[in-house]
Amino acid sequence: MDNKQFHNLIEILDKEITAYEKLKELFQEKKETLKKSKPDDLGVLDNKILALNNKILKLNDTRKNLVVELSGEDLNMSGLIALAEREAPNFAEPLKERKVKICNNFDELALLNRQNVELLKHGIIISNKMLETIVNAFAPQGSFYNGAGKTDTHDIDMWTVNEQI
Repeated sequence: MDNKQFHNLIEILDKEITAYEKLKELFQEKKETLKKSKPDDLGVLDNKILALNNKILKLNDTRKNLVVELSGEDLNMSGLIALAEREAPNFAEPLKERKVKICNNFDELALLNRQNVELLKHGIIISNKMLETIVNAFAPQGSFYNGAGKTDTHDIDMWTVNEQI
């Protein structure tokens, strides 16, 4: 088995780990932006997240292609570690370390993503309540006027009826 391919695989995994750590930083920054209610900054952050996500997808494709070259099939990390233990034992431990880092990054990313989703939901609820308050504040005034632009209330109707009697 070619040790150079295992070495290249480790380099790609390191790049992926670095990208996931940067993604965590961006998710944390997004969380803080959501807390501070800065919607203009969210667009910029989302663009950075999308760009980084595209980079991660390319790294994943590169890693998958290299794994297929190594093993003839698309193996997960456990499969790669087993392959390394059989074919290149000196790479088994570095692969195990990277597997732990990747798994930890995924757990932290999932938690940050759930928190951001909840903050977004809360922001939507607050925005809806504010909008409802604004609409309710203006709705009664709008219904006070008839098509001729005059006030149209029951009190005035009662007064008019009393005047005619």
